[in-house]
Amino acid sequence: MAENTTLPTLGYHKIRGLGAPLRMMFYYKSQSFTNVAYGADVMTTWFKSAKPQLKEKNACMNLPYILDGDVVVTQFNTCALYLGKKLGIDVEANFLHNHTVLDQVMDLRNDLMKIVYPPGITYGLVKTKDEFPAAAKNHLVRSATDNLAKLEGFCKGLFMCGPAPQSGDFHVFEMLNEHMSICKSIGEPNILEGYPKLSALYAAMLADPALTRYFESDFHTKYSQNNPLFCHFTGVGEDLEYGPTVEETISL
Repeated sequence: MAENTTLPTLGYHKIRGLGAPLRMMFYYKSQSFTNVAYGADVMTTWFKSAKPQLKEKNACMNLPYILDGDVVVTQFNTCALYLGKKLGIDVEANFLHNHTVLDQVMDLRNDLMKIVYPPGITYGLVKTKDEFPAAAKNHLVRSATDNLAKLEGFCKGLFMCGPAPQSGDFHVFEMLNEHMSICKSIGEPNILEGYPKLSALYAAMLADPALTRYFESDFHTKYSQNNPLFCHFTGVGEDLEYGPTVEETISL
């Protein structure tokens, strides 16, 4: 699959997942990019084709990745920090605080993966979709509550590091949105109740004019939250059409 050499390329599964915060960052700064989204043919297009080629440039290659000229970046937190600096989102003085935010949100996401996927996929522990509601309720009162309390206490202003969003805030938003979706699907109260700082952060990002186009895009409205080939919860309707891998220029 040929890569556009004039725009940065973001490669990830054809889902929201860890790709969502990175796509949000491109939209936030109106930076056009090439979106490579690996779909139902991922075993061929990614594992047998693109990944072996990219491993020659970066031995740690995984999804997501960013190609920016000769720079080849992989692993989500590294990608987020790279874009934060490249796009002028992150402030150097906030580096340690923002990095801690990224790490803490990843703790929350890793625990979420345990319930949305079956054994053998990522960290999956829940065997069937019928078991998902009970597992989700347990996650909400345990891991989610613990991690959100930490993030609430660590929030320094309207956003995690102060008055402006940093790269970590985009992942915070995505995790809050996904957890709210789960709450709604199983009839539980909004997970943000009791977290005024996180609620304000979520509302501020949702209302930011710089992100309007993202929230109206297929990336947010039609992409599954998790991989529909395997997961117990997609966050979208049953009429989801996953489809094959796509490569497209997103002009912003």
